[in-house]
Amino acid sequence: MALVASDTALLHALKRSHGAEDGGVFARLSGDPKADGEARAAAEWLSLPLLAAPTASFAEPSGYAVHRVLRAAKHLPPEAAPTDFLLAPHEAEARFGRDPRALEAAGELAASCDVTLPLGDWLLPTAPVGPGETEAGKLRALGYAGLAKRVRNVSMPYVERLERELEVIVRLGFAGYFLVVEDIARFARDQGIPNIGRGSGASSLVSYCLFMTHVDPVAEGLYFERFLNPGRRNPPDIDLDFSWRERDHVIRHVYDTYGDDSVCMIATHNTFSARSGFREVGKAMGVPEEEIGVIARALPHTSFEHFAEALASRPEARRAPLKDRPWQDLLEVARWIDGFPRHLSVHCGGVVVSPIPLTRRLSLERAAKGVAITQCDMYDVEELGLVKIDLLGNRSLGVLVDAVAAVKDHTGQAPPVFPPERLYDDAATNAVISGGRSMGCFYIESPGMRLLLQRLRTRTFPDLTAVSSIIRPGVSESGMMEAYIQRRLGEAPAQYAAPELEPILRETFGVMVYQEDVIRVAHEFVGLSLSEADSLRRAMSGKYRSHAEMESLTGSFFEKGRERGIGEGVLCELWAQIRSFAGYAFCKAHSASFAQLSYQVAYLKAHHPAEFFAALVNNQGGFYGTAAYVEEARRWGMTLLPPDVNASEDEFAGKGRLLRCGFFTLRGLRPGALDALYEERGEGPYRSFADLRSRLRKRLRPAEIEILVRAGACDSFGGERGGMIAQLCSGEGGRCSESGIRKAESGNGGSEVFHFRIPNSEFRIPPPLSLSELLTGEVRALGYAPTAHPLTPMLGWAQERGYTHAGGLAAKAPSRVRVWGQVITYKRIPTKRTKEAMAFVTLEDPTGLCELVFFPKAYARFGALITSGRPLVVEGKAEDDRGGLTLTVEQAWAVRGIVVPKPVEEKPASEGVA
Repeated sequence: MALVASDTALLHALKRSHGAEDGGVFARLSGDPKADGEARAAAEWLSLPLLAAPTASFAEPSGYAVHRVLRAAKHLPPEAAPTDFLLAPHEAEARFGRDPRALEAAGELAASCDVTLPLGDWLLPTAPVGPGETEAGKLRALGYAGLAKRVRNVSMPYVERLERELEVIVRLGFAGYFLVVEDIARFARDQGIPNIGRGSGASSLVSYCLFMTHVDPVAEGLYFERFLNPGRRNPPDIDLDFSWRERDHVIRHVYDTYGDDSVCMIATHNTFSARSGFREVGKAMGVPEEEIGVIARALPHTSFEHFAEALASRPEARRAPLKDRPWQDLLEVARWIDGFPRHLSVHCGGVVVSPIPLTRRLSLERAAKGVAITQCDMYDVEELGLVKIDLLGNRSLGVLVDAVAAVKDHTGQAPPVFPPERLYDDAATNAVISGGRSMGCFYIESPGMRLLLQRLRTRTFPDLTAVSSIIRPGVSESGMMEAYIQRRLGEAPAQYAAPELEPILRETFGVMVYQEDVIRVAHEFVGLSLSEADSLRRAMSGKYRSHAEMESLTGSFFEKGRERGIGEGVLCELWAQIRSFAGYAFCKAHSASFAQLSYQVAYLKAHHPAEFFAALVNNQGGFYGTAAYVEEARRWGMTLLPPDVNASEDEFAGKGRLLRCGFFTLRGLRPGALDALYEERGEGPYRSFADLRSRLRKRLRPAEIEILVRAGACDSFGGERGGMIAQLCSGEGGRCSESGIRKAESGNGGSEVFHFRIPNSEFRIPPPLSLSELLTGEVRALGYAPTAHPLTPMLGWAQERGYTHAGGLAAKAPSRVRVWGQVITYKRIPTKRTKEAMAFVTLEDPTGLCELVFFPKAYARFGALITSGRPLVVEGKAEDDRGGLTLTVEQAWAVRGIVVPKPVEEKPASEGVA
């Protein structure tokens, strides 16, 4: 008997967590005495009965064990018996031979499940057209009308480009697809919903003329072939971003226009990894989620195939008791379901519009949010001939929309952020970008990006477009990022492999920065057709690479180059550059599209910071957490007002130099508590703390009112927070309530050798709360501190010890210093050569930010402190690279006695949201 579930750890874990009432043994009696003996022994050991099997649910006996764990993970009882597996034909005959009709019905059922779906035939969406009108004619008319609106002086290059693109689109049969996307973009525009046309679609002049994209591809030197290659094997892919708040409204328009039976969203298949499997199995075994969470945070996001290697690279995992029970048992069970399907999710943007009812081509189901989704992923959807349109939710577009609306409401005029081209010469906006003061600005706010903006002194749209490309691995690791910076700043001359390449690569000083540069070199210099050049770019990207295609393209590259008289050495040098770079190169059209939004939000930060920061926090979509943005607002000169029971709503509000905090970040309140607060406030403002307590006595618990007090929401009554808490205590018969924010915050840090205590005579406000106690209460209640930076009480302590603060680091470089602060974000990466783990960390103190580098040795020793949730003191060498300040860490210590917001781990950017 093959008993997959007989793994000792699994049986022990299931034995501890499930009793005899939960089901049967994980196998069937096979007729083999030895196997049946094992089954009976397992059943007896587990106190489980052997059950009969009247139905078929599993392909083999071991399927029930998987079923049982996964059903338990969903907190549901088992829905099948342990012997519900498929019967072999001779077993079915033996069992049902007395009723031939049952066997015939089973055969008919099996035959009806046989279906052959057509593959390779595209089902392109069709657009409504008027009487006597064709899709091609409508597309042409819209294209020329848009050209007249978007280009002030239409010259022949624009007309010739438009004609060439229209001919390719119509010939390939994609006119209807373009019209459908144009209808979606026009609907959003009519509703006042701005959009970004991202990706390679911005390379198309037709897309620009249809207002689907907003970068002029002729002016920016973008190739249509990068988007739609005449030799391309699949349809074009147009991606539109909308504000995440308005995206569902746009999608509803698609359903209303093309019909619920012809529109659906695409699913993604989520599977169990080591970390998620550990969490789910732990819950299934009845382990409290709080305990699971402490261990799970130390585990890597990876499959068990790479688990041991990934775990070894995480210093914070060293103290996790993974070899102790029950954690070892949970990991063993999680290993057993590694890679199993977990659930279907909704793709971040994929929408299918079909010319026929979708159920004739694929299977659907309802997602939790109510929309119909495919049961297959995007790749299978394309194999079935259906075309997706990506309609993505972008939180930075939400920031733009909300901030513009707030400025217009406050001043009577909308800020001049449309079109974005008018902002490129704005001095204040360029100062924000070139100074790396871009925290909160879309796509240019990560630590690495801010350092690069400073080093490059980025002040132009081409510069900003380039930074998102040169920071990528293929350029930076090859040394070409440094070469680009030196040439851009005049520190080194531009260099070209051949003089003829100068007009082709002049914009990037001889460095191939973009995918479009690969195409230009292959086409304009070597002599490949545009179609061949794009095929070369695609083949080298890896996604479509095949040995035969690469052989053919290699031959064409050298053959065409020799025909043009290019030397063998130059061809070999170019081929090596393209081959090593093309897979990591960035699409210039995509970068330019996003750079426009970066400029727009940077303008708002420079000129309307209060409205900008309020919108930034409310949309919750930036690189950092709320606490980091609150401190950035304070550094920007904002006065922060705590949430107020009479003045605040859920969201933040900003005007002038004031930023009023909202209630949505409050922790420890039951659902409905704020609704009760608002409803009672609607009957009239709260006149005093006693009035608030009296009116909310039956609707809010004392612990919830305490959270409001600690958040500062009752400060307007004029009392001191400690006194109000004392009133709550006295109202409870002298016993303070157990607040939901008093839970101890545990971390996985290393040994803390520094201790911080506040002298009784310093940093006092009216008793009984010290400044440290007040800030701690705010951080625990809100996740940030409106009154002051959480580390403000440490200023004198750090000064006594001669520590350098972040705002003074520039004056110390290059020298060895000690700095202090709290970690707000961190990123682990493997080194290029040895693949050892290292980390980039952003440290913050009341004066500013400091970028730390933990090379492998330092990370191995002190990496656990990064995630400890405690302030750090670090020692190392400060370095200034063209204004980009970093500190290479040699020693690190954690500090006890201060509560700070938890750090955020930097993850790969997700530009869309579901």
